[in-house]
Amino acid sequence: MKSKIKENAMVSPYFLFFLIHASQTGIGVLKFQSQIIKGAGQDAWISVLAVGLSLQIIFLMMLHILRNSSRGDLVSFHTDIFGKVAGGFMNIIAAIYFFLIGLVAVQSYIDILQIWVFDGIGSWEFALLICICIYYINSGGFRFVAGIAFWGVIIPSFLLLMFVYLFKFAHITYIMPFFTHRFEEYMISAKESGFMFLGFETMLVYFPFIKNGMKAKKWGQLGLLYTTFLYLIITILTFTYFTQAKLHHLAWPTLTMIKIIRIPFLERFEIIFIFTWLLVIIPAFCTYLWSSVRIVKLTFTRLKPTFILFIFVGSYFLFSSNAEDILIKQILETAVRYVGLCFIYGYIPLLFILSLVKSMIGKRKSDKNQNEAV
Repeated sequence: MKSKIKENAMVSPYFLFFLIHASQTGIGVLKFQSQIIKGAGQDAWISVLAVGLSLQIIFLMMLHILRNSSRGDLVSFHTDIFGKVAGGFMNIIAAIYFFLIGLVAVQSYIDILQIWVFDGIGSWEFALLICICIYYINSGGFRFVAGIAFWGVIIPSFLLLMFVYLFKFAHITYIMPFFTHRFEEYMISAKESGFMFLGFETMLVYFPFIKNGMKAKKWGQLGLLYTTFLYLIITILTFTYFTQAKLHHLAWPTLTMIKIIRIPFLERFEIIFIFTWLLVIIPAFCTYLWSSVRIVKLTFTRLKPTFILFIFVGSYFLFSSNAEDILIKQILETAVRYVGLCFIYGYIPLLFILSLVKSMIGKRKSDKNQNEAV
């Protein structure tokens, strides 16, 4: 049986578009270009496109998994397949995974604020402000999180108009000739670009809160396509703006491009961009945290969601306030990057295979019962 979520706690199907895109768009937009160029060079945009399109297949696998779970989410599927004890253990691993993605995102945004805007303000002050916002939004429930995701996509979309201004400085010769690299080099770029697409797998947790979930498939696919299109445009623009030699030495290529924009009454437009980008990444923070809290709540039913949320937000604050070692941050980000890729391209296909086996066994039992009844 599917879990009965109250209708007043659910959102319309089209919100799946905003939830998926908001969970994928984060700090990676500001710095991914210098990473993906390591493999296929100027052809790395092909890897970005390939990864984005491959997620359409992963998305269909996720829908099949959810369709064959007893309550329509990852938590119940783990319990159905692995049993209560082993399934509970897998649920905790998933909760830790979503928790760590959110932690890395929070820490990365604090680093941007300290490097580009306020280098004299301590990490704990930024962490406190962000954690208060996250706690307030998540305590309002899933509908509140979905509403923030909606505005987190709509309002910052106007910032994309500035890329039209940057195209007049583009040099198409910087990305030519095309298709000049080996398959292994395209795979390296694909591996590096996979991190910026993480986040949409949270759908495995919040999907029961989508009205007529299985009919919302088109909205989820459109969300993935929009994210792919956005990353593809930014990649091509960056590759035609910077030479490969210069791009290798830039930590924040997107922000470096934006610095060229000049407004008569504003000297540094990138500052406005950074603060407006908070509207983009707050939904991602909240979706990761809500998913991890939801998993723990369903696994340990005696724990109150407010208590779990408080503990998780407090952990975010403590780590972000005291994480001064750059090496530790890099190790954590690298670990989350590879675990995320394994989750998307390894664990989800594995669960898909298990769901196929489960559906086949269920169909055989149903056919057998019908034959016996006849």
